[in-house]
Amino acid sequence: MSLVLVTGISGYAASYVAQELLEQGYTVRGTVRNVKKADGVRKLFEGKKVELVEVPDIAQSDMTEAMQGVQFVMHVASPYHFKINDPKKDMLDPAVKGTINTLEYALEARVKHVVITSSFAAVTNLLAGGPFRDYTYTAEDWNPATTEMACEPGRPGPFVYSASKKLAEKAAWSFHEQHPQMAITTINPPMIYGPPIQATSSAEELNTSSATIYALLQNLRELPDDRLPLFCAVQDVAKAHVAALQNKAAQNKRLLICADEPFTWRMATEFLKKEMPELSDRLPPVPQEPAEQRTIAKLDCSLAKNDLGLKFKPCSRKQWPVPSRLPVNQQEEKLPESTLPTRPPESPPCKVEVSRSPTDSSPVPSLSEKSESTRSPLSS
Repeated sequence: MSLVLVTGISGYAASYVAQELLEQGYTVRGTVRNVKKADGVRKLFEGKKVELVEVPDIAQSDMTEAMQGVQFVMHVASPYHFKINDPKKDMLDPAVKGTINTLEYALEARVKHVVITSSFAAVTNLLAGGPFRDYTYTAEDWNPATTEMACEPGRPGPFVYSASKKLAEKAAWSFHEQHPQMAITTINPPMIYGPPIQATSSAEELNTSSATIYALLQNLRELPDDRLPLFCAVQDVAKAHVAALQNKAAQNKRLLICADEPFTWRMATEFLKKEMPELSDRLPPVPQEPAEQRTIAKLDCSLAKNDLGLKFKPCSRKQWPVPSRLPVNQQEEKLPESTLPTRPPESPPCKVEVSRSPTDSSPVPSLSEKSESTRSPLSS
């Protein structure tokens, strides 16, 4: 069957995408930053039709070898963390340039279709309330954040991350306008939850969304704020990526995906207390008074549901990446104080590398500008 390239195959979502591709009969080639340090990926896909190719920096490495013989590309690799010192260098450039570089090499290799892992972050309008508004977001909505706004001093990490996803996706669609012969699809989920299957030896190695849930076990004095009470199970995110390859209705479309039910930290805590009572003393207390009723926006997932036949799972025990996968010894697994989801809400940073995981007034790199530092020769 067809050969599919998955960028950042060692990452959280990408490992699930690769697994879904394999289950449906595809052969997978995955990019890693260092082949010599990819034992975890090899073990995860041992005995399966998976080969690895080294791409040290998805934003500027030569991807000729990676694209050789590839029919489809799943571009999943993009930075996702909130520990940002220089917004442009740490987040915006890696996201945008990584996307453009992947598309350029895919075009040169005559790839048929590229599916890009975007995000609800590229859709939401944080200035108008983000997820907390009486509104249904559609594929026509765009995050209004610009490069200039993201680089303003004091901007919180989630704002900068959201801007990076918007700018990277805008760059992708700009590229497609100039090269319509190669189909693209963007997948736009909100928070992604589910047990990590990628190599994880400690809590600090968890991906950002999983680490946020695991941080609930750090004896917080109160429930964290609900920054984004919308989610999609990671298994469903993977299915959406593959379905987009298989259905022409998804070509050159933005695919919004989201579970029908909201997700809040109160729900998560109550669920864990009930299902895992042995952890109750490590979970934050749940107030006796009823939860505050806040209006939560919806996502128009009609294309995914009606045309692609996708269904989205609600929260369940299987979504929580807790002790079934990691040690529960509090001393061994205690996260740094800065990673805990306390007020003001800041999801905990994790060690995300570009290869692991991923236009309005905001400038994006010119598709014709191929400097020696970024395209030598055919470098990404």
